[in-house]
Amino acid sequence: MIHKPTSTCVLYPNMTTWTIHGIWPTKHGTIGPNFCNKSWIFDESQILPLEPYLIKYWGNIFGEQSRTSLWKHEWLKHGTCAAELASLNSEKKYFGKGLEWVTQYDFVAVLNKYNIYPSDIDTYRAADILDAIKDMLGVDPVIDCIYDKKTHQHILSQIKLCFDQSLYIMDCDGITGFREHILGNCPAEGITYPASVKTGGKEYSYPRKLVDLHTERWEEAQATCVSWLCHALLMVYSLMWITL
Repeated sequence: MIHKPTSTCVLYPNMTTWTIHGIWPTKHGTIGPNFCNKSWIFDESQILPLEPYLIKYWGNIFGEQSRTSLWKHEWLKHGTCAAELASLNSEKKYFGKGLEWVTQYDFVAVLNKYNIYPSDIDTYRAADILDAIKDMLGVDPVIDCIYDKKTHQHILSQIKLCFDQSLYIMDCDGITGFREHILGNCPAEGITYPASVKTGGKEYSYPRKLVDLHTERWEEAQATCVSWLCHALLMVYSLMWITL
């Protein structure tokens, strides 16, 4: 969440789950590496077949920037480093892996299974969020919050999962930002997981019934799908924000 009075936010109607920020190669206990190969430019033509799904799951929400600006930034800064692995050595593989992970590890559904869902009234404890993901996925994640000075809320902003070089999910206890018992920068309690957002003169609401429907769709996909595309097709056309 970034407060800029002159900025506009683009919220696509089918953005009904957590979206991807990036896939970031990280050395144990450090930040980076970044921008590993300046000769590898971003070529949009390499990901054209993925774009309908990238818009939903990895979309740029800043109205002043181009539709592809986030993808370009993530590829140049992080993708060129991730590409040292054969499994991520092209734009198609890099962005495709992100789509695979975001559909497999769906935090709306995962958290809802533990009665943690978007709400403009309730707040949550960091330990409960961490424990829910740990119990469901078997690993320690990182949770980050942003403090809204206007509303005095600590807003849940990012949930990070970690993977080893074989791309197997693992605990996140070796990345920068580790604190004893808490992975991330969120306070111990009083965390807001908002259910509504105002942008472009409209208010968008994500009610509990939509969360439950989303969870049902995800569970169906988990039971029947063998690819991220199958997941996406089950989800993308069935769920949308409710505009107030």
